[in-house]
Amino acid sequence: MTAGRVDIIEQGPRGPRRAGIAVLVALAAVSLVGLLIGLLPGRDTSRPAPEHEPVPVREAVTVKPNAVYPEASGTGGTRTLRVTFPDGSPPELTYPAGLNLASLGARPYTGGTLTADGKGGVFRVLTAPLYGEAETAAGRPMIRHLTGGVTLWPGPLGVDTAGPVLLFAFGDWRIALQDERAGMTFEQRLAWAENLRGTLTPDGFLTLSARGPLRLSRPGEVRDGVLVGPQLWLGGLSRRMLVLAPVPDCERQGRASVALDPRHTVSGSVCRGGFYLAASGDESFVRGALRDVRVRAR
Repeated sequence: MTAGRVDIIEQGPRGPRRAGIAVLVALAAVSLVGLLIGLLPGRDTSRPAPEHEPVPVREAVTVKPNAVYPEASGTGGTRTLRVTFPDGSPPELTYPAGLNLASLGARPYTGGTLTADGKGGVFRVLTAPLYGEAETAAGRPMIRHLTGGVTLWPGPLGVDTAGPVLLFAFGDWRIALQDERAGMTFEQRLAWAENLRGTLTPDGFLTLSARGPLRLSRPGEVRDGVLVGPQLWLGGLSRRMLVLAPVPDCERQGRASVALDPRHTVSGSVCRGGFYLAASGDESFVRGALRDVRVRAR
């Protein structure tokens, strides 16, 4: 499998700060803004009537990496890294120490579909913005609270095809759902907000689950040639990035690709042992990652 050019919904990392921690709509990454201006007290706009125009609310936003930094084990030239995909499956990676994957930080990615009476559905992807709420806000006020842990924000500046962003707070993690311009209704947004659940593992990874009319994408699920099942994105702050996705029988599945941050074009990909790997960055990193990284279920 080789990865082609794809678009993404990349917004930035956040996450349990343990050690220092696409369809897809054509998006450009939200510009990271370090100007986080003084704020007015937030007012309670929980579950406002949809016919009323919301009043933007400025709230305190902190700039933090939105990722988990797991601790690698091993000595000599090989390292082992235990990670958890957003569906809860816990693979183990082995790799040459020089790749230094543990330092890249890991973030979850998955797709989901909201159905109504078993008919059709609204598909969207869920990503972990590099800098969480700070990157989503980009110095602008929040639109409204949808529920206690879900807020609505303006879409990325300069992207006409993009609509507002639903931002989910699960502990320290911030997970973004990028809507389209002709987006969901208020009731649909509320259904996402009320039916998506997030749980932290003991080592800081975020697992996601859904209930009611919401269904999360299965491992290996493809839409328009793009993998939308559970994935982990390692990296993003530097040129180096490695995407891992469980894809059962991927060797026989044919051509598919992953959605990557446009700041990180896909340089290469490989499918091995039921896991898809896509890497970008300098040549030595890409070559080493695709040749030497091994992923196995545990």
